[in-house]
Amino acid sequence: MVQLRHGQPEALRALYDEFGGVTYRLCLRMLASPEDAEETLQDTFLRLEAQAGRYDPARGSVQTFVLTIAHHLCLERLRTRRARPQAQPQAAQPEDPAFDLPAPPAPRDPLDRALVEAALRTLPDTDRLLLEEMFFGGYTHAELTARTGLPLGTVKSRLRRALVKLRERMTP
Repeated sequence: MVQLRHGQPEALRALYDEFGGVTYRLCLRMLASPEDAEETLQDTFLRLEAQAGRYDPARGSVQTFVLTIAHHLCLERLRTRRARPQAQPQAAQPEDPAFDLPAPPAPRDPLDRALVEAALRTLPDTDRLLLEEMFFGGYTHAELTARTGLPLGTVKSRLRRALVKLRERMTP
């Protein structure tokens, strides 16, 4: 991140090589469209380059910073889809050769995914579904309340409890 802050172009490529795969998988999981996931992946690394100065290692790892940017971009895309569901997809634009990135690398550690999936399976079904809809579906607390019929306070407390349980089960 320090190299990226100082404008060294190879730093962005190194970050992409390290985190491109996991970022693409997050985008694909949230957006369910390979085209949207690829666009959001590129947008993520463009935004990362622009916001490198905001990274604070005391607040989290570089991977967390990258995935947070990707998550927010996916949420923006999902909310735009819901606001304009009848909108037609844009025609494909020619690729920008200045930011032509290769396909994301294969997953580095399948144990990470297995750990998350195992931790999610330990949650009560309602809590797990709320968490998945919030994180991967991009639904707000109010939208989850409307979708489930649960009171807003219940939705918030179940989500909080689910996150605490996940953290406990995933921290060594």
